[in-house]
Amino acid sequence: MGIRKIPFVNGEYYHVFNRGVDKRPVFITAEQQDFFFRRLIMLNTTDNRRHITNHRSRHKDQLILGEGDKLVNIVAYCLLPNHFHLLMQQQTDGGISQFMQRLGTSYTKFFNKQENRSGSLFQGKFKATHLNGELALPILSAYVNLNYMHHHIDPDTNLVKSSFMEYCREESESICEPLLIEKILDEVGGLMAYKKFAKQCSITFALNKNSELSEKDFEF
Repeated sequence: MGIRKIPFVNGEYYHVFNRGVDKRPVFITAEQQDFFFRRLIMLNTTDNRRHITNHRSRHKDQLILGEGDKLVNIVAYCLLPNHFHLLMQQQTDGGISQFMQRLGTSYTKFFNKQENRSGSLFQGKFKATHLNGELALPILSAYVNLNYMHHHIDPDTNLVKSSFMEYCREESESICEPLLIEKILDEVGGLMAYKKFAKQCSITFALNKNSELSEKDFEF
């Protein structure tokens, strides 16, 4: 196994992402996306006792939490039909690697059983970039939160789940660290300012990728 060029350090922020092998869909049904989302909650713990793992396997529709410390703080996420983005802060030694290994293994087993397939689901080892300085945290959160816009994916007609609704306080089931959300909102001047900030960041990202987004593309 190769050694990562980017070391994961406690307290630091990382953008983690991966896509389906051969760019294939990784979320075909809402049930599959919900399973992945709930595993973001359940697997985020240092508690990896076998009986808890077995209990989760038998009761896939239940939210079964373990004990122990959190592996990571989730700051933002975006789940798209063929890939996902996570913005995380590592909390324990090896937290991100352990969390992603558990998440990938658990979801791949579930997906393969549902789709009657075998083999790898994701395109190799997950990718990660280190956030250089907390000043960039609002910018990267906007990139992750509105990533579906960059790909011109309509969330009304496609399987899209984004933490942007958590930032807007419109999501009933929240998994992001609330203190970090408040920190980001405060840095840009509050929720309304963040909406404008995220919109302008997205337009800039699109321009840098020779894509097109304009004010009329945003309805929030």
